[in-house]
Amino acid sequence: MFSFAGAPVPVRADLRFIYMAAWGHFARPGATLTGRTRIDVLHAARRHVAEQSAQIIGIGPELGRLADALYRDPISVDGSMVRNAAAVHGDAVVVEVISIISMLSSVDGTHRALAAELEPLPEPEHGDPTGDVATGLKRRRTHIPVPAGAINVMFDLVPMEGAAFQMLFGPQYMTGWEMGFERFGRTPGLNRAQMELVSSRTSIHNECFY
Repeated sequence: MFSFAGAPVPVRADLRFIYMAAWGHFARPGATLTGRTRIDVLHAARRHVAEQSAQIIGIGPELGRLADALYRDPISVDGSMVRNAAAVHGDAVVVEVISIISMLSSVDGTHRALAAELEPLPEPEHGDPTGDVATGLKRRRTHIPVPAGAINVMFDLVPMEGAAFQMLFGPQYMTGWEMGFERFGRTPGLNRAQMELVSSRTSIHNECFY
């Protein structure tokens, strides 16, 4: 699992570990969706057919459209697209889907950058959604309700998604603690300046406004 077949360089062990953890997270029931629905949404987004397959998956076309856009064309995502999906499903469902699609996109993006084969998605686990949704959050010039803070708390409306995102966030970029060190770097890996250059270029390319 996560052998990165075809990659021209070795992949850090901590990245492989968190990617395996993310696959386990995808398979488990979420706060609002079953494991089956979560995996079906991810499969459909990879094929860019979530909108067309929405009824079969068990979601509305508005949410399918958002999933397709997030995975393939994040520049096209805007407030109205998110609000339309939330009007049908509620904010918590939308946040859960945004979270799992965003995490899948980051993992698949790493594979594509390394010319490696995409990892097959896991089989879903059985069980009902947990219903664990935070309260008291609000939109703060954002498309979804969030607590006060930086981008790494964007999915905290659904705590288990927020935790999973934090798990991926640090090894793929920097943890909040590591950001406090101007000369932070990884060996092997990039130094702080190189990380920020890649991050800034990616944000500009995706027209990120957070």
